Amino acid sequence: MTASEQWWSERRRYIALFGLSAVWLMPVVLLVATSLKTQAQLYDPTRILPSPIAWENYWTVLVEAFPFARYVMNSLIVSVLSVIGDVLSSAFIAYGFAQLRFPGRRILFLIMLSTMMFPFAVRMIPLFLIFKEMGWINTYLPLIIPSYLGTHAFFIFLLHQFFLGIPKAPLESARIDGANELQIWWMVVLPLSKPALAVVAILAFEQSWGDFLSPLLYINDTSKYTLPLGLYSLITGDDVASQWHLVMAGTVTMILPVIIIFALAQRFFVRGITMSGMKG
Repeated sequence: MTASEQWWSERRRYIALFGLSAVWLMPVVLLVATSLKTQAQLYDPTRILPSPIAWENYWTVLVEAFPFARYVMNSLIVSVLSVIGDVLSSAFIAYGFAQLRFPGRRILFLIMLSTMMFPFAVRMIPLFLIFKEMGWINTYLPLIIPSYLGTHAFFIFLLHQFFLGIPKAPLESARIDGANELQIWWMVVLPLSKPALAVVAILAFEQSWGDFLSPLLYINDTSKYTLPLGLYSLITGDDVASQWHLVMAGTVTMILPVIIIFALAQRFFVRGITMSGMKG
C-alpha cells in the first residue's frame, strides 16, 4: 500500500467513526437541547437548538416541580444497597463455579446461564405474587433483597470468567496455611478482582438507578418513589402535565451520576472487561 492509499484509508476510518459517533450522540444532543427550551419552543419544528436558553428549567425541576431531593435519596438507598448485594452475591457464586469442584457443577452453571434467556416481563407476575404474599409490596425489599440472592446471571458469568484467570498459587498457599474457602474468597480472591468487581458495580448501579418497571410494580406511596417514577409523575401530574422541557431537564439530571461514575471508574471498567475475556 502506497503512502497516499494509507492516508486515505486512515481518513475513511476517521470519517466512519465520526459518522457513527454523530448518530449515537444525536439523541443526547436533542435531549439536552430540549431541556433548555421554553414551552413555546417545544413544538416549533424549525427550532432545534434553544434560543434563548431557559436555564430556569433545571431550577424548576430541582426545586419547584416535585420533591427531587427525596426521590434522589430514595434512588440512592435502593441503588447503593442493590450494588452491594449484586457484587457480593455474584462474586460468591462465581467463585464457587470457577474454583471449586463438586458434582453437577457444569449442569448447574448451564442452568444459571439459561436464566439470562428469560426477560423480566416473563418473571414479573410470579414475582409480584410472591412478594405480595410476603407483604413486601410498597416497600423497597423487592428492589433490594433479590440482589443478595445472585439473581443476575450475567454478573456471575462475567466474574466467573475473571476468576478462571486468577493464578492458583495464592489460593493453594492460603489453603496450606489453613484458610477455608470463605476466607480465601474474602481475603484473597476479592482483593485480586477489583477491576471485575468495579465493572459489576457500575453495571449494577446503572441498572438499579434507571430501573422504572420494578418500582412501578412494587411502590405505591408517592413519598417512596424513586427518581424514574418521580420523573414519570412530571408527565402524569396535574400541575406540570406534558411539559416535556421539564421532563428532559429531569432526565439530564438523572443520567449525570451514571456518566460521572463511569468517567471516574473508566480505567477499572475497561481493564475489568478486558481481563474477564468479555472484550470484542
